[in-house]
Amino acid sequence: MTARPLVSVIVPTHGRAALLARLLDSLAAQDWPADRLEIIVVHNHTADGTEEMMRARIPASPAPLHYHRTSFNRPGPSRQFGAERAHGTILAFIDDDCIATPGWLAAGVRALQDGLALVQGRTIPHPGQTRRLLEKTVQVEGPSIFFETCNIFYDAAAFRAVGGFPEAFRALRSAEDTSLGWAMRQAGLPTGYTAAALVHHEVFAVGIGEWLRAVNVVEIVPLVARHYPAIREHLFARCFLSPLTAAFNAFAFGAIGGSLAHSSLAVACLPYVWLRFTDRGRFNRPHILLARFVCGLPRAAMMAAALIRGSWRARSVVL
Repeated sequence: MTARPLVSVIVPTHGRAALLARLLDSLAAQDWPADRLEIIVVHNHTADGTEEMMRARIPASPAPLHYHRTSFNRPGPSRQFGAERAHGTILAFIDDDCIATPGWLAAGVRALQDGLALVQGRTIPHPGQTRRLLEKTVQVEGPSIFFETCNIFYDAAAFRAVGGFPEAFRALRSAEDTSLGWAMRQAGLPTGYTAAALVHHEVFAVGIGEWLRAVNVVEIVPLVARHYPAIREHLFARCFLSPLTAAFNAFAFGAIGGSLAHSSLAVACLPYVWLRFTDRGRFNRPHILLARFVCGLPRAAMMAAALIRGSWRARSVVL
């Protein structure tokens, strides 16, 4: 690239001083001129040492480092706040529980300069950390209908042309990023993906309760579908979040119908069982696959319940 645009990297943070420091180290190591970069940290304030750490880093930072202490209770308002104070022609969003690989910025900017308004990067669980059955992390290995803001680039003019993160979604638990991606698509703006913009995401060990409750995030998807119907083109049969959620609905019908009505209805359980044991992912051992299946049943039930609640509230069906 002959012309290096000014890039604003926006980081919302809350209660993760050590992880934020690690992220800032990775941003300082980017293959990108420090004078063509600014870093904006929006701190949903916590008394965990984040503010003190930031104040100490600002004078020594090779790129301008801006710290804002706020009282937001969701990341959506923090992201919008940071974007409104950015000076760059490109806005790059990354989360405090991530590490940017050295070529992250250059790759994202290069892809964006191909005429796109939005570019998603590749996000994988931190390769040096232990993987668990019960964990919390993010993996984006291709274009995603959710437009996750843990690793994404926007043309600043296009971002502002659609009003930034849609106001109706900013204060919600999630989906401000998903709704923005679809607002851009709805406006006819081109979006893309590049695997070269690589980010490593922290792998958190979680308890069974947190692991189960994590799926409640999908409750907002029906509302997104109501506002941005084009997302249905990427849903399974236009009304299921995925083939797996469709198969679980059939599983529930087969299990209940087979026990209460006629045993032949239990055949409807087979597609879900087949998917869970053939889509192995990172699991290979039979006993681990069985444990995943057993543990996954209540999680799948909670996801189905969340989608039903969201569909009822939004008057827009996604199951």
